[in-house]
Amino acid sequence: MITEISVKNIALIESATLRFAPGLNAITGETGAGKTLLATGLQLLLGGRARAESVRKGSGRATVEGAFSLPQESRQMILADALGELAEDLSEELEDAEEIVLRRTVSEEGRSRCYVNGVTVPVRALASLGERLVSYHGQRDQARLTDPNEQLAILDGFLTEEEREAREDLRETFREVRRLRAELESILTGAEAREREVDFLRFQVSELEAAAFSAEELEELTRERDRLRNVTALMDAVSGATSALSSEALSDFSGGALEAVGGATRDLQSASAHDAALAPLAERLAAASAELEDVVYELRAYAASLEADPTRLDEVEDRLAGFRALQRKYGEDPAAYLEEARTRLARTENVEGETADLERRIREGEERLEELTRRLTAARERAARILSERVQQNLAGLNLGSTVFRARLEKSSEGPGPLGAERVEFVIRPNPGEPELPVRRFASGGELSRVMLAVRLAQEALEPGATYIFDEVDAGIGGETATAVGAKLKELGKRNQVLTITHLPQIASEADAHVVVEKGESEGRTTTRIRAVSGEERRRELARMLSGRIDDASLAHASELLVGGG
Repeated sequence: MITEISVKNIALIESATLRFAPGLNAITGETGAGKTLLATGLQLLLGGRARAESVRKGSGRATVEGAFSLPQESRQMILADALGELAEDLSEELEDAEEIVLRRTVSEEGRSRCYVNGVTVPVRALASLGERLVSYHGQRDQARLTDPNEQLAILDGFLTEEEREAREDLRETFREVRRLRAELESILTGAEAREREVDFLRFQVSELEAAAFSAEELEELTRERDRLRNVTALMDAVSGATSALSSEALSDFSGGALEAVGGATRDLQSASAHDAALAPLAERLAAASAELEDVVYELRAYAASLEADPTRLDEVEDRLAGFRALQRKYGEDPAAYLEEARTRLARTENVEGETADLERRIREGEERLEELTRRLTAARERAARILSERVQQNLAGLNLGSTVFRARLEKSSEGPGPLGAERVEFVIRPNPGEPELPVRRFASGGELSRVMLAVRLAQEALEPGATYIFDEVDAGIGGETATAVGAKLKELGKRNQVLTITHLPQIASEADAHVVVEKGESEGRTTTRIRAVSGEERRRELARMLSGRIDDASLAHASELLVGGG
């Protein structure tokens, strides 16, 4: 339950802190006093949309904070269901805490921050937790109650977990079958384009296969071309190097590196006989001499291989030009493009096999859809009976005993779809002998608000334990009906905490705790003050609600209500 809520700088509310009691809590006040502002604060706390205009002008930011007491045995389950992995991040903060504290701030620019026990969380986490802690119902629920989608959602709330899983399975299977049908349609309607694609791919594959592009050959051809283009320069360079190493290359050369190194080697080897320290140097020169001989040998062999061949150069140039053209056409790696084209061609040519596979998967999906649709229809028929019975019981306690309510299933005009094969229509027979009317065509606002309350109370039986907030859902009723609604709310308050924002004294008199919202002035500014009342103050507030003024008659009537409300 909500144990305390603090509101600061929400429109006319400068600062207010309220403690709520178990059972039924009534919130009253004159029209325009600011009861709606308190509701705005509650909605913000529960993850509702943050609006900059809700921030009190000049205050910088608005803050709303609420403390919630949860049963120790269900606390972890509620947090895990609502917050998922975030619950683990909050485990330390919540381990020894007696209460869970939600807080939200909204700046004048409309920026919002959310906290759970001081830890920053996304607004969706606050909303998820708020849904588990509080069930909020306002006047707009009457309009929502006439919406077919809302009616279906209410009905599906009475499905079992297994039945809800079947509903989700139906939704996903429908989407998959629709995707497969679209894919098949695309294949069947694109036959001409597919033939053009096959011809084009065949041409590309043929061209690339005939060219036999190879990155290794490209590299080898590039080297060969460079050698053929520069054969004269290469010959001169090799001849010069050989001449420098060996006097045999040129007759007028006085000596070469080989002869010089050989002579130095022989001199050192002879001298090392007299001084062993020269032996290592002689060995190194001998090794150098051998290496030079190898170099001269390889240079001579390379020189012998060099030959100017204009015909071969033209062939290499043509081959390289062909490779470059392929790269401009198919990208840097034509070989990879060839593999991709072969794959696409095989897939496109195998369209008959692909079509058959798609048709098989569609048949299997359709069979699955039929099975899931039948299961969901049977589940909804069962849920409709339960919902109708519970709403009917609640209507009797709301002074609508002669009104018949039924959740009627009808075949969807669009046929089976992702939500099943049926739609639901909430219908009412106001009096015996009269025809059934859809709720959306029901004119009486007072009766419609009670029907809505009966539906919501039927829903609450599914998930007991939450705090229920009713924001002026009693609009349009009075007299004995108001008394009946008050008694119903008080009955609910025996099982759960209930907060009701009301303008009816019959309902307020049933409350276990009473809060009054008043408008006033402070330092030249309009403010809203919120305070708990009891005893004589409460009697005077009920008197005001009864007649708009406080006199002996209204006070006496208020006393009667308090005695009757207990």
